[in-house]
Amino acid sequence: MPKSKRKSLPKKSAAPKSVKKPLPAKKATAAKPASDHLVEQALKFVDEAAALLRSGIRQGAKTTSQSRAAAKKKAHSLLSKASTSLSQAIEGGTSALQNLLKKL
Repeated sequence: MPKSKRKSLPKKSAAPKSVKKPLPAKKATAAKPASDHLVEQALKFVDEAAALLRSGIRQGAKTTSQSRAAAKKKAHSLLSKASTSLSQAIEGGTSALQNLLKKL
């Protein structure tokens, strides 16, 4: 019996190795500016004032006019504090921007 010739399989070329791309350099994360703290504080004051006014609306006629006036006064005070905090944040941002422009 004659031996049959085996067909040779074509050689497969090796798959190219993946090239690792260098990771981008990490940017230094700056600390939270003071203005962020002031903004968060202002938001807290606004939320408190809104909750206070909402509770006054829910109670409606059950509350006396004196207690509604006191709630209104307290809400106004909280909103004034929020306004002050936001003003300070804006002033801080403005001064930082002016300092940056002076350096240029």
